[in-house]
Amino acid sequence: MSNGNKTSTPRTADDTAPILVPDGAGIWTFGDHLRHLAGHAGTTPLALDEFGRCVICVRRGFFTPNA
Repeated sequence: MSNGNKTSTPRTADDTAPILVPDGAGIWTFGDHLRHLAGHAGTTPLALDEFGRCVICVRRGFFTPNA
């Protein structure tokens, strides 16, 4: 007989499954920051909006969206 509690059985974590984080979401590592700076330096491609601003910087609040 069930007492109404919904408990699930623990599952083993699959350490081989990749953790997918959308670009610009979550906490950046130091390497993520360096890759972003390399984009500003022109050594790697950088996603720009229609006004030529860095999409990641706009998303993170360094520019106002309508500036």
